[in-house]
Amino acid sequence: MPQRQLFVFTPFRLDPANERLWQGDRALPLRPKTFAVLCRLVEHTGALVTKQELLGAIWPDTQGAEALPKKSI
Repeated sequence: MPQRQLFVFTPFRLDPANERLWQGDRALPLRPKTFAVLCRLVEHTGALVTKQELLGAIWPDTQGAEALPKKSI
């Protein structure tokens, strides 16, 4: 049986296998993509996770240009 991995960063516990973020004994609701981003960042703690890596991992089939706000002069 594979060992379940839990990530603890006080006061939170991240349970990727059950897709739950806990604060104490309370499960915190997260949207699926938000949970996926959090998992990716926690799984790569201490390493730089680039925007491109996140986009490729979480939104692999999405294409498009970023909209940058125009500066007013």
